[in-house]
Amino acid sequence: MSKLFFFNGKILTMEDDYKEVESVVIEDNKIIFCGSYKEGKKLINKDTKCIDLKGRTLLPGFNDSHMHLISYGLSKYKVDLSNADSISDMQRALKEFVNNEKVKVFKEWVLGQGWNQENFIEGRLPNKDDIDKVIDDRPVFLSRACYHICVVNSMALKLAGITKETKDPEGGKIDRDPITGEPTGILRENAVYLVYNLIPFTEDIGEIKEIIQSAINDANKVGITSIQTDDFSHLKSYEKILDAYQELKNEEKLNARINLQMLLDTKEKLIDFLELNKKTRDGDEFVRFGPLKLLADGSLGSRTAALEEPYSDDIKAKGVLIYTTKEIEEILTLAYVNGLQLAVHTIGDRAMRQVLEVYSKLNKMHYRQDARFRLIHCQIASKDIIRKFKKLNVIADIQPIFIKTDMKIAEKRIGKERLKYSYAWKTMYDEGVFLAGGSDAPVESFNPLYGIYCAVTRKDLNGNPEDGWCPDEKLDLYTALKLFTTNPAYCTFEENIKGSIKVGKLADLVVLSEDITKIPLDKIKDVKVDMTVLNGKVIFSRN
Repeated sequence: MSKLFFFNGKILTMEDDYKEVESVVIEDNKIIFCGSYKEGKKLINKDTKCIDLKGRTLLPGFNDSHMHLISYGLSKYKVDLSNADSISDMQRALKEFVNNEKVKVFKEWVLGQGWNQENFIEGRLPNKDDIDKVIDDRPVFLSRACYHICVVNSMALKLAGITKETKDPEGGKIDRDPITGEPTGILRENAVYLVYNLIPFTEDIGEIKEIIQSAINDANKVGITSIQTDDFSHLKSYEKILDAYQELKNEEKLNARINLQMLLDTKEKLIDFLELNKKTRDGDEFVRFGPLKLLADGSLGSRTAALEEPYSDDIKAKGVLIYTTKEIEEILTLAYVNGLQLAVHTIGDRAMRQVLEVYSKLNKMHYRQDARFRLIHCQIASKDIIRKFKKLNVIADIQPIFIKTDMKIAEKRIGKERLKYSYAWKTMYDEGVFLAGGSDAPVESFNPLYGIYCAVTRKDLNGNPEDGWCPDEKLDLYTALKLFTTNPAYCTFEENIKGSIKVGKLADLVVLSEDITKIPLDKIKDVKVDMTVLNGKVIFSRN
């Protein structure tokens, strides 16, 4: 039986009643000791691997409470437009990508992601004509950084049958030329799927497994051992996704614990899924069914986040509610009474209020002692909405790393007054709201140390602004660490088996390159992961 002995470092257990210990011993896949160096040493033998931390930090393995793992894996085969500072720069990147393209994962389609018109010197959205100038003989689909808007070329519009006569789908919008009425190539929210659903994503299990393994390999390098992932919409068949995860687990090649956030966005899709007779918590320590996932609104950057009052920089816009209250209540109720936890994407206050009202009704009509309702993102809130979170014991799945981008546009979009209760994690924490941390990768980096840094400094990765953005909302370091360790485990009803360093819990650990408690907070973003341990095995070592 294999043993690892960790000693001589800053060992943070994330257990509130004993925050630090001198040593930890793991045997096979469990933690069997945490306490003094003297007592820990008694448990080692000649076969024990002794790891001298030399003052470095040992933590529970990181857990991302919301990302899109397969989408991240697929992003490696797309053109990266995140650094484009103009439409011409975007065109240049497209041209280079097509010229150097070796693997046609999407067959003849060209996919890209990460553009943000707020960074463009032209000060406008790209359109089909911009894309046609570079590629007009293949369909092109380019997601904005938020993934709630895309721009496509004329060929993609033609394949989708989108013309000036095409009506906007419910919960979506086709942008049109104000003079001619012709589609511009910009599609918002549910209109995105008019083209997206045509993309020939792979259905080969072997390829899907490779995509998953490649993505997890990157996650392991930043200390992630558990991933709560919304994957169901990123390939044609969620059954193939389930098969891929199960095969990797059975082959002992799954180097992360997966909790599936199941995006089933219509009543019909949910009914089909319920025929599998799967409930939240079904599965095992490596692959487990999580909550039903829905999207109630869009994003701030695209002005599709649903607000109660108009956008400050577009008084005609209040965003998009994807569902009527009746529609979303029907889907959430059906899922809830059939044993599924609920997790809903809500960025704007109008979307949060809509879903919180449904949660309140479910609490009264179908009371469950430990429902653990969740809202994901929770960005543009208000005082009464935050208090409703606490009253209903709703978990707020936040993404601290979002501020590095959103601080540049938030005040412009919503004004100073609404900013007081936006991205207001300290206020939420002080009000007793349970917070968990994620990244929404590939929207942002899934490096938890970046998320922790943003939570405690309120700065972007360049260290700006000097005093932090809305600095009163900074979290302390210990609370920020809990966002990515103990708290996500609670989200998935797994706090008794992981999330902290405690005897009997799973041996998932991360070694950092520094004593994170002694360095300036500004330096947290520069800390490296030296080692990642999953199930008692070292799955990543920097040295």
